[in-house]
Amino acid sequence: MAQHFSQSKEFRNLTLPKIQELSEQESWECFVKLRWGNLTTMPCPSCGTVDKHYPRRARKQWCCRSCSKVFSVTTDTPFLDRKLPFKQLLLLIYLFVAAPKGLAANQVLALMGVTFRTAYQNLGKIREAIFETQDCSAMSGVVQIDGGHFCGKPRRPRRRNHMSSEIANHRLRNRKASIAPPKASYSIEPWNAEKLKKRRIVLVLRQLSNITSRGATRTIIAVIPAEDQKNAIPIIQKLVRRESTIQTDDGRAFSSLTAWYEHQTVRHSAEYCTDDGVNNNQAESYFSRMRRAEYGVHHGMRPQYLAFFATEFAWREDSRKMPLREKFIGLIEKLFQCDVSRAWRGYAQGHRLGFEYMDYS
Repeated sequence: MAQHFSQSKEFRNLTLPKIQELSEQESWECFVKLRWGNLTTMPCPSCGTVDKHYPRRARKQWCCRSCSKVFSVTTDTPFLDRKLPFKQLLLLIYLFVAAPKGLAANQVLALMGVTFRTAYQNLGKIREAIFETQDCSAMSGVVQIDGGHFCGKPRRPRRRNHMSSEIANHRLRNRKASIAPPKASYSIEPWNAEKLKKRRIVLVLRQLSNITSRGATRTIIAVIPAEDQKNAIPIIQKLVRRESTIQTDDGRAFSSLTAWYEHQTVRHSAEYCTDDGVNNNQAESYFSRMRRAEYGVHHGMRPQYLAFFATEFAWREDSRKMPLREKFIGLIEKLFQCDVSRAWRGYAQGHRLGFEYMDYS
């Protein structure tokens, strides 16, 4: 059996001991070089003047020669007014990059010696940066599309109800019928009916590589309230070029795609792949990774931040064959492309994101 890339020597070109060997000064210099390319000349975030500004070495800041505003390497970034040392920020980003199924705040607080709120807030800033910098340009070629149900997980009652083996199998396998059972005679408990209001659909679009063995090369996600034609078709028309080929399951939400695209379907109730090779495996691969994280790592996701989690796993899928060093540097560069966090700025003071990112693609 061929070795997976994540187990190869090429993947391990950056290790945890190398991060731990860095001093605080070296960690700060790493951030400065990744943002501005050098340690002496940089643009002022306020007026844009590029110069050798007056350094304030004790505070790791500069004073602009033109407008006299004081700034640092984290000014106008998600880590503005950060409290964590630069070395711990590097360590947090590395742990995030190296985790194949996601990183929980409960795990970070034990490894780094920080509070849960500190870990949760800073991990949220990283996910938001991935969300803000995602590439939503239109896809082409062969695109696989599917919808997955997240949030609003049903809770089992204290007493077992009589149910058929079909429903029990669906519930154990976390299929869509586990939330809306197919048998009309099976009633949903009141508490599960309330949980259903928090259910959201993650619509995933994955563009396949021209090389069969490489799988998908690009992933876009969108969060929608229901898996139906009204919500799914406009997003697909916006994100997929008309000359493309779309592969989906035989769900009713995608049945009208034949009017605009070459639409190929696979009936999952009978087979996972047709005799002609039509399948939806790359979309299912994305859901497999995200669902394992929902149940085994984070133990649940909330609708308010579901778009951030969904985009994180799209990034993990797209960078699965990228060495750790390149992923680490690329993620820091994404953070520097973003402005001050809208979702997490002032989180410790009680400020919360007051809306959901729905149908944003």
